[in-house]
Amino acid sequence: MLVVVASRYDRHAEIFVSRCGDRARLLTSDDLSSKGWRFRLGDDGDSSAVIDGETIDCKEIEGVLTRLPGVFQGELLRIVPEDRAYVAAEMTAFLAAWLSNLECPVLNRPTPLCLSGPFLRREMWVHTAARIGIPVLPVKRSAPAPAEEAPPPNLTTVSFVGDACVGRVDERLASQTRALARMVGVDLLCARFTGPAEGPLFVDADYWLDLSDAEVADAVLKCLLRGRT
Repeated sequence: MLVVVASRYDRHAEIFVSRCGDRARLLTSDDLSSKGWRFRLGDDGDSSAVIDGETIDCKEIEGVLTRLPGVFQGELLRIVPEDRAYVAAEMTAFLAAWLSNLECPVLNRPTPLCLSGPFLRREMWVHTAARIGIPVLPVKRSAPAPAEEAPPPNLTTVSFVGDACVGRVDERLASQTRALARMVGVDLLCARFTGPAEGPLFVDADYWLDLSDAEVADAVLKCLLRGRT
């Protein structure tokens, strides 16, 4: 079984799960407040999880796709409003521990500040790219208010999955995206450039690939099914 950890409003996650048929299930915040979870840190042999309302032995999980930076308190409709902020934080911490303990492929693995990979703002993405020699578009901020400058229109998006970029991509941008993913240490990355015209510049990146794209979805599925590590 494949598991997709996502928001209840993540349409791309729903499309991906539907595309996988009976092979995949969606895990949302509703499942985290359902009876049936059993987890002890460091012990994957006697753990169970609630996936799409059903209690599942964790040994049945072949791979996990994480599309959630953290549990959002606005989605915790089963929790009384005054407790939602606290419960969201606790659920996020629990998911970080649970995902980190799984032996199957997890795309992307959680970090202390984000369930789906390193938490990087646009400035940090640009700084990281510049450090490894990728030409970047500088980020400007106004004072006193730290208003973010809007990125330029008509950007080129490069999707990286596993160890390669998906689709027909300019080799220069593919190489830069691959290098950035390796630097950050992630399996999935969506990078945006001003190119591929002459002198393309890196603008920013995130982990939210377009799973409605059949080629991207197929690449993610193959990456998940590489086998238990």
